[in-house]
Amino acid sequence: MIKSMTLASYLLVIVLLLAFVGCTPQSTGGDPTISPTSTPDGTPTSTPDETGEISNLNELGQFPLVKEKETINVFTHDYGAGADLKTCYMTKYYEDLTNVAVKWTMIPEEQFHERLNLALSGADEIDAVISGGRGATVITMSNLLKYANQGLILPIDELIETDSVYFKMRLGQYEGWREAISSPEGNMYMFPSLNECFHCMYYGKMLINQEFLKNVGLENPTTIDEFYEMLVAFKEQDANGNGDPNDEIPIMSAIGSFGVKIDTFLMSAFIFSDGENRLFLDNGRVVAAFAQPEFREGLKYLNKLYEEDLIYKESFTQTSTTASQLNSQKYESIVGARPHPHYNVGNRSEGEPVRWIEYVPIKPLVGPNGLQITRYDYYAKFNTSAGILPATCKNPQLVIRWLDWLMSDEGSMLNLHGIEGISWEAADPGSKGVDGKPAIFKKIEMDPEHELYGNISWGQRFPNFNTGEMRLGLQQPDDMLEEDGSGLEAYLYKYSYENYAPYGTPIDMIIPPLFYSDEIISEQAMLTTDINTHVEESIARFIVGDRNLDTEWDTYLNELDALGLKGYLENIQDTYDKSPFAN
Repeated sequence: MIKSMTLASYLLVIVLLLAFVGCTPQSTGGDPTISPTSTPDGTPTSTPDETGEISNLNELGQFPLVKEKETINVFTHDYGAGADLKTCYMTKYYEDLTNVAVKWTMIPEEQFHERLNLALSGADEIDAVISGGRGATVITMSNLLKYANQGLILPIDELIETDSVYFKMRLGQYEGWREAISSPEGNMYMFPSLNECFHCMYYGKMLINQEFLKNVGLENPTTIDEFYEMLVAFKEQDANGNGDPNDEIPIMSAIGSFGVKIDTFLMSAFIFSDGENRLFLDNGRVVAAFAQPEFREGLKYLNKLYEEDLIYKESFTQTSTTASQLNSQKYESIVGARPHPHYNVGNRSEGEPVRWIEYVPIKPLVGPNGLQITRYDYYAKFNTSAGILPATCKNPQLVIRWLDWLMSDEGSMLNLHGIEGISWEAADPGSKGVDGKPAIFKKIEMDPEHELYGNISWGQRFPNFNTGEMRLGLQQPDDMLEEDGSGLEAYLYKYSYENYAPYGTPIDMIIPPLFYSDEIISEQAMLTTDINTHVEESIARFIVGDRNLDTEWDTYLNELDALGLKGYLENIQDTYDKSPFAN
């Protein structure tokens, strides 16, 4: 019988995959440590106390972190799911490892920003703010710079250089990472964190039901004209094969995330549009796609689909969850095409084949001028909202050292996947990972009665180093179309790699994360909200025919001008030109 791989041997595999020669922690008696004499890049680990007093800190890279136990106050969010940070295994394990206890302040995510503002401005005794993993708790770059300018948070650049092993090492491994989380003055205020999700970077997918295609005798469309012909066939024929030619919805979208909107995928056949801010760079010049003639042509195409009853009428008001529920009412699917990044196209009863295996994400369509492009979010892997260091922090050195191990292979594995032998184990010999290469580990389905069930790790809210290699090393079933849906990760990777990566937005077209100066932060935030709200509303109105593209397009452009479009673009251009990305 093959024995389960130890954590140390798993790390050796990771090391070989990542080619981190001499850069991994050593292990003594099961407690992860690194050499007390030097860091992976050879930096001495001595930590002299500037006051001349004997420091409670041990040598950099040595566990425990402190000689005498200390307690830090951590402010973070509670979203009603996942582990209980006060009682989970990771909390006790890490306290024993580091000799650092944590006093948690848990804030409901809907109150997070309000309570954070009050805590920072009120100088509450907080040593670290952890804000990652949830969209509702993202600290925007504008707010980050505002906090910095008010002296409410501390820069961490020097601390990373002097008091980290992994933060320092990891930042140098990815181009643009340091720049993505640095202010215009070059200061870093956000804890670095990486989540290299390959399929997430190609977010603007269009899923087509292959059973529908087979029943109407068509192949996956490659052009906007073929896409239109396919939708007509879905509408006029019994595409789902249940004997009722009138229960099919040719295409259905939703509001909310840009990945589920009707225009994100289809508009890019006319002009590149990310479905979010709808901006891009053209030879270093900021361009608003939503104000270009090609955007108007794309809206005409979408209006045609709507007028011919090919787009589901509620697509501009329903949530993605509602859309999925609509496609879950029968065994047979009723939706032919749907934009969605993660295949949440509806459910079936337990024991029945999952619904998503009927759907394939097609390649970007070729538009009337030969354009074939898709959204590629290179910077998405750099979590720009992992957490911050408040000015009230009693011991910044300790906090950075306390977070640092989470960026190691071992720390990330424990924090993201749990305990070897309980929630994960070595991959089966000969098994394949997400990308078809040899798998590294596989998940263990825990017994719900297990004392640690759902309460092992801190998860993605904390800084992590979740590399592509780690994610892709997860064992997959032999057939990614297993009816239980267990092959979803392999499926997402396959079609992202084959159908989207070749057409991804060039990096020099992508507007990178930008920090706006204190003088324009408030103005830019208001302009962004006002302009994007107006654009979203106008897109919906033009598509459903509530506004006429032939007679009201110029009026729409004038409305954008009145909202301050010129100043909005100038602010972005000026900030980009001053950023390290422009060079």
